[in-house]
Amino acid sequence: MTLTWRAGAIGLLSLAAAASSAASAAQPSQREVLPESVVPLHYDLALAPDATALTFTGKVAITVKVLAAGPTITLNAAGLTFDRATIDGGLEARVSFDKALGRATLSFARELDAAEHVLNIEYHGTIGRSTEGFFAMDYTAADGPRRTLATNFEPADARDLLPCWDEPARKATFTISIDVPKDRMALSNMPIAEITALSPTTQRVRFQQTPKMSTYLLFVGVGDFERIRQLVDGVDVGVVVKRGDTPKARYALDEAGKLLHYYNEYFGVPYPLPKLDLIAAPGEIDGGSMENWGAIFYSQNHLLFDPGRSTEQDRQLVFLVVAHEMAHQWFGDLVTMSWWDDLWLNEGFARWMQTYAADDLHPEWETGLQAAAIFEKGKQADSVPSTHPVVQEVDTADQAQQAFDFITYDKGAAIITMINGYVGRERFREGVRRYMHAHAYGNTVDTDLWGPMQQAAGLPILGIEHDFTRQEGLPLVSVARTAKGATLAQSRFADDPATIAATPPQRWRLPLALGAVAGPKHYMLLQGSAQLAQPPQQLVNAGQLGYARVLYRAEMFDSLSLHFAALAAVDQLGLLNDSWAFAVAQNAPASQLLDLTALLPATANPIVWDRLLDIFELLDDHYGDGAPRAAYRQFVLGRLRALAQRLGVHGSANEASNLQILRDHLERAQGRMGDAATIATARQRVDSGAGTAAELRTAVRIVAAQADAKSFDALLSRARQTTDPLEKAHLFQALAGVADPALARRMIDIALSDEVPAGSNGGLLETIAHWHPDLVWGVLAPRLDDPQLPFSRAERWRIAAAVAGQSSVPQRIADLEAYESRSVPAEARKPFLESAAAIRRNERIAGRVLPEVDRWIAARPASAAGRW
Repeated sequence: MTLTWRAGAIGLLSLAAAASSAASAAQPSQREVLPESVVPLHYDLALAPDATALTFTGKVAITVKVLAAGPTITLNAAGLTFDRATIDGGLEARVSFDKALGRATLSFARELDAAEHVLNIEYHGTIGRSTEGFFAMDYTAADGPRRTLATNFEPADARDLLPCWDEPARKATFTISIDVPKDRMALSNMPIAEITALSPTTQRVRFQQTPKMSTYLLFVGVGDFERIRQLVDGVDVGVVVKRGDTPKARYALDEAGKLLHYYNEYFGVPYPLPKLDLIAAPGEIDGGSMENWGAIFYSQNHLLFDPGRSTEQDRQLVFLVVAHEMAHQWFGDLVTMSWWDDLWLNEGFARWMQTYAADDLHPEWETGLQAAAIFEKGKQADSVPSTHPVVQEVDTADQAQQAFDFITYDKGAAIITMINGYVGRERFREGVRRYMHAHAYGNTVDTDLWGPMQQAAGLPILGIEHDFTRQEGLPLVSVARTAKGATLAQSRFADDPATIAATPPQRWRLPLALGAVAGPKHYMLLQGSAQLAQPPQQLVNAGQLGYARVLYRAEMFDSLSLHFAALAAVDQLGLLNDSWAFAVAQNAPASQLLDLTALLPATANPIVWDRLLDIFELLDDHYGDGAPRAAYRQFVLGRLRALAQRLGVHGSANEASNLQILRDHLERAQGRMGDAATIATARQRVDSGAGTAAELRTAVRIVAAQADAKSFDALLSRARQTTDPLEKAHLFQALAGVADPALARRMIDIALSDEVPAGSNGGLLETIAHWHPDLVWGVLAPRLDDPQLPFSRAERWRIAAAVAGQSSVPQRIADLEAYESRSVPAEARKPFLESAAAIRRNERIAGRVLPEVDRWIAARPASAAGRW
C-alpha cells in the first residue's frame, strides 16, 4: 500500500492527551485473532455481482484442517448474510455473528474430527461506495456512464467479500470464479483458466489457482477495461486501464518491465506468478494503491501518464509508486509479516526500495536525495509524544488500520537506509536474498531478516535494529567545540522539549559518518557520548544516513554555515531540515534557519531549493492577513529573484527533470506570495491554452488559488465537462486550493458530492482545509455521524483528524475530544491525538517562530532583501 496521508495530521501532543494515551496503553490487551484449532488450506470462491443493484451472491468451498476436534468453527465475516452453511456435503451449521469483531461461528450437531474437511457456505452481501472492501467506482465515458467493481482489503476487509481467516499468517490457496457481462473484463490475481458462457450477455470467468497467500492480497475486479502487455523474464506483464486510456498506460508498462527484471536480480528469487497486472482505478482508492499479488490496484494518478498533459513530477511519481507496489510482490506478498506489529517489514522496505531502484534505473532524478523528504516525515512523527515504536503492539483491526503511518513507512525507510549505508550495498543485498530464499510463501518477524543480515555483514545489525525499532523517539546529537576538537552527546529530540523532560534518558547504537566539509569520511557507532579530535568544520552525520538530528552549538554552527554553499546537497538539506526543526522546538533561534536561506546560491541543487520553497510556504501558512505577512512575502519574493532569473520562464528541450519540477514549484510559490507578473502570466496561459503541460497545470493552480467568482466558475465548468477522470481530478484539486472563503465554501459542497472522481472526496476536503481548516470543520463536524456522508467509518475518523489538525484554534481540540468520545472506539483514537498535537504546534509556530522571523526581516535593509 502507498501511504497518501495529507498535510496537517502530525504535530505536538498535549500533555493531557499524552497522559490519557499512556493510561490507555497501560491497560491489559488481548490480540483479536481467530482460534488456532482450524487452519484454512484452500478457498474455492464463486461470485455473482449485480453491479446495478450493488449486491452480490457468493458460494465458497473452504478446505480446512481441523487440528483439535470440536463442534464449532469460527472465521471472519463482516456485513455478509449466510444463506446456508454445511460441512462435508451435508451436516448443517447453526450460525451466529459477532458484528463487533467481524466473526461468524458455525456450530454443528456433532464434533468435527481432527482431519481435513470441506466447509461450504452460500451467502450474499452488498457492494459499497467507499473504496474499502468490495466496492463500486463510477465515471462518465464519452458514450455514457460506467461502473467499475473492485476490491481493496488491507488490512482486514477481505471478510467483506467472503467468509475467511482474515489474518496475514493464515495463508491458503485460492481459486476464484466470477459471473460478469461479456462486454466487461474480469481480473484477479492469476491468469484466466477458462470462460464459460452463461447466457447471450453473461459469462463465468474462472482463474487459475493462486500460490499460498494472505487474504488481504486477494483481488477481484470487473470493468470496461483494456490491457496492454509485454513479456518480461517469462512473465506476462500488463497495464489495465479504462477503455480509451491505453496511451496513458505505456510509460508505466515500460517502467514495470525494467523494474521486474531489476527486482528479479536484486532479490535473487524470480517473480513467482505467471502474470503481473497493474490496474488503474477510475479515481482514487483508500491508501493510494494496493499491492495485491499479481493484480496491483492503483489510484489513477499513481499509474497513468498522459504524454500530452502529464508533467515531469507526474513521471517521477508514477515510477515511484509502481516501484513501491512491485517491491511488495516480494516484501509482503511472497514473504509476509506474521502480524501487523511487524508491518514495517512490508511498508518500510517498499518505501526504501522505491528510491533505491529509482537511483539505479533513473540516476538523473537523484531520488535518494529526494528521499530526505521521506525521512523528515518520519522524524516529525517521531518527535511528538504520540509516536510509537516501529515494531508496535497491534491487537485489533482498527489498530492495524492505524499502523499505516509515517513511523511505519518513513521512519522504517530511514532505518533501512541507515543500515544499508552502514553495511554496504552488496552485503545488505546478500542478507535480503538469504531472507527471501528462507521464507518464501511464509510469514516472518523482523529478526528473521536481521539475523541473516548480521551474518552477511559481520556487524552488530541486530543491536542497531533493536534500538531503533523497539524504542520510540528520534536521537539528538549535540556537537560542541572543545579545546581539543569537539564532543558529541546523545539525547532525544522532541518537537516540544517539555514533553520529554520527565522521561528516562535513552541511548541508541547510532551509525554516524564523520568527515570534513571536503574530504574523506569514516563511520563511528555512537552510543552516549564521544570526543572528537577534529576541526570546527567537522560534519557529523555526513551524508545524512544516520537517523538523527544534529545540533551544532552556536559557535560551531556559525563556523559550519560559512561553508554552507560548498556542502554536498544532502548535507545542505540536513542543515536546513534540522534548523527548521530546532526553530520550532526552540533548540536554536529561527535566525539560524534564515541565515542559511541567505547563503544558498541560485545554482544550488534543485532538490535543495525545492525543500527551501517548502519551508517558505510552511512559514506562510501560519501568518494571518496583515502587515507582517506582507513583509514576509516581499522578503520571500526578493529571495527567489535570483533563482527565477536562473531558471527563466521556459525550459530548454533537454532540461533536467528536476529543474522542470523546480520551475513549476517556484511559479506556484511566487503566485502564492502575490507576485503580480506571475499571476498575470498564469491567467494569460489559462485563457489562451498555450504552454507546456507543466506550465498549464501550474497556471491553473495559480489562477484557481487567486480565483474570483467568474474565474472559479470557468474552471469548474471545465472540470464538469471533461470525461477524463484524471483531468477532472487535476482541475478539482486546483479548485480546492482557492483562497476566497466564499468560494471555498462552495467547493466544500462540491467535494462532498458525487460529481468529483470516485474516491477523491476526502482528499479534496483535506486540500480545502489546508487553507480554510475552521471553515471545513464547521461544515463537516455536524455531518460526521451522517450515514449519507460518502466515507467509511475509518475514512471519517482519518478525515476528521486531518481537517481539525490543520487548525490553530484550541477549541478544535475540545471538538475532537467530543467527537471521539461519541463516535470512535478507544483503540482507534491515535490520529486524534496527533491532530491535537498539530494544533498546538501550529499555535507555537505562530506565537514563537513568526515573531523571530519578523524581527530578522526587519533588521535587514530593504535593499538587501531586494537583492536576494
